[in-house]
Amino acid sequence: MQRLPIIVFSTFVLIALDYISKQVMLDVLKWEGIQIWWEYLGLQLSYNSGIAFSLPITGLPLQLITIILIIGLIYHYIRNEYAKNSRLLDIGYVLIFAWAISHAYERIFFWYVIDFIAVKYFAILNFADIFISIGAILIFYVYYVRKQ
Repeated sequence: MQRLPIIVFSTFVLIALDYISKQVMLDVLKWEGIQIWWEYLGLQLSYNSGIAFSLPITGLPLQLITIILIIGLIYHYIRNEYAKNSRLLDIGYVLIFAWAISHAYERIFFWYVIDFIAVKYFAILNFADIFISIGAILIFYVYYVRKQ
């Protein structure tokens, strides 16, 4: 069975899930945040116009960097990784592609990304941030632990 249609379909499903999660949070968190686990974890609406770790890159430069990185990553995957036929690599890259494309869409059309998971002493993030990290960990695992 061809993997590429599954990879593309999975990417679009994850993009849709990101969109749905943000729309739900926009409705739920209109007026105030919600504490989930004492004061350490909660839901709080935030419009992030910057980039990770509060680096001072915003606006058009951030949009261009995002697009270039996504295109470069897709090119690298197709050129170098797809032929390895590794499910873990596929999953890792799909997680990164889907959520990065979702962030890029928001940055290009709205100039910000909606974040809603508040972790005290750390950041306010969204599912995309979490799953991009999981995708990177999977890729790291394949490269350095399994040495594929």
